[in-house]
Amino acid sequence: MEKACLCCNRRFTVHPAVRNQLYCGDAECQKARRRTWQKEKLANDDVYRQNQASAQKQWQSRNRGYWSEYRKRNPAYTERNRIGQMERNRRKRSGSIIAKMDEHGAEKIITSGRYKLVPVCGAMIANMDELIVEIGVISRGCSAAANGA
Repeated sequence: MEKACLCCNRRFTVHPAVRNQLYCGDAECQKARRRTWQKEKLANDDVYRQNQASAQKQWQSRNRGYWSEYRKRNPAYTERNRIGQMERNRRKRSGSIIAKMDEHGAEKIITSGRYKLVPVCGAMIANMDELIVEIGVISRGCSAAANGA
């Protein structure tokens, strides 16, 4: 029986011992299969995720300074990452803002407290332009305040 590979879309003969085979035997397709498996495993298996995090911490403690040395040796990687981060920041700030459950709605009243104000537009990176403000509600439901007077 033949199928189209999920990775390369080429036709391949299914191995009779592999039930539900979705990828051909090409090395790149097998890498894609393993990446997909690991992504699903990390999303759905708490024990696996904890084991992976522990192994990562152990590796980092044995290889201190690896990433800073890697960036020094690979300036093209560093530049590509910097440009990619700028693009991710730009997309995050673009018009497609995702509403959050605790965001102010027409039926909600702002309560007194401290709030973090962060500009939505501009060329900010990280939290350099954020402000912490304290808001005190003076009155609720005052008709003059509601009408903008």
